[in-house]
Amino acid sequence: MLKFIAQLIFVLLTLSAGVINIFVNISAISTDLVPSALKYITVDTSLLGQSLSSQNAELDSLYTTNSDDPLGQGLGVRQDYYFGQYAYCGTLEGRRDGVCLLGRDSGSEFISRLDPYTYIINDTPENLKDGVRSLLEAPDTTFTASDYLRRYSAAAYWLIFLSAIFTGVALFTGVVPTRYTFFFGGVFCLLAFLTVAVGAAILTALIAKIRHINGEALGVYVHFGVSLWLVWITAFVLMIATPFYFLA
Repeated sequence: MLKFIAQLIFVLLTLSAGVINIFVNISAISTDLVPSALKYITVDTSLLGQSLSSQNAELDSLYTTNSDDPLGQGLGVRQDYYFGQYAYCGTLEGRRDGVCLLGRDSGSEFISRLDPYTYIINDTPENLKDGVRSLLEAPDTTFTASDYLRRYSAAAYWLIFLSAIFTGVALFTGVVPTRYTFFFGGVFCLLAFLTVAVGAAILTALIAKIRHINGEALGVYVHFGVSLWLVWITAFVLMIATPFYFLA
């Protein structure tokens, strides 16, 4: 009876972690209601134009007025950017409609990169790029440390992705009632917990550093997103589930 209860608990917990992982992995893949609500961070640039006004820049062309303009083509900055596991999206102020783009490096794997500075510069019209660069790079914050952010965010995203795979394997082996499958299920559940916990820690540290730009009065503000907390919830659920695999 005790073993049956342990089996039931770890299956339910691992299934819950798997469902949460699915939501994490669909974050910011489109501007639809659910994916747009799920993101690691939101970057608000709505006051960037005011900060540039002190440089007498031609602000009329800073922001795009067409929500369907493609990202990364210098057609205008979006007031809101949000970033997920595989992509990032840009929308106009106060609106959900917009466009999304894979955030990976050209010719590399599908995992995204958390690098809002580069994406903002890529959207900035050519005549304003130097002004935006000098404004955002003046405080020397992590926000503009693109190489650092791209390297460590890729590591965090890969760990979170691997955790989803390990969770699926743990769930599959855990529902097969043999001693050996329970043992392997416990091993994979432990691996899932370790990878997602380390990935979440790296990502949280990066976002905390990026948020230092909030205090620089540059018109760019970074906010935590729901998906980051979902990753931590996944880690907690897997931590609780792991002992039950070995008890079963």
